Amino acid sequence: MKEMNQYKAFIIKEDGTRQPIEAESIIIQVGEEEIEISLIPSHFVFQGKLTLAMGSAIRGREQEREATQLIIEPGAANVIHITPKKI
Repeated sequence: MKEMNQYKAFIIKEDGTRQPIEAESIIIQVGEEEIEISLIPSHFVFQGKLTLAMGSAIRGREQEREATQLIIEPGAANVIHITPKKI
């Protein structure tokens, strides 16, 4: 089986410098919703892909019943806008 490589993550300080962080995932809170970004692929076929999870797919929230979907809108040529929305 292939080895899973953890993605590198950084915080960007006000002066633009990067500071590495060690984490399995990052949770970003947008309003009342959360988006989890996994830094370790769940399977080797997902290596090199960014996985976003919301609602009951986030570890520790498996019992939630409300569904959440991602609204993805194009921005500039290299930008997308992601909005979590309960349905």
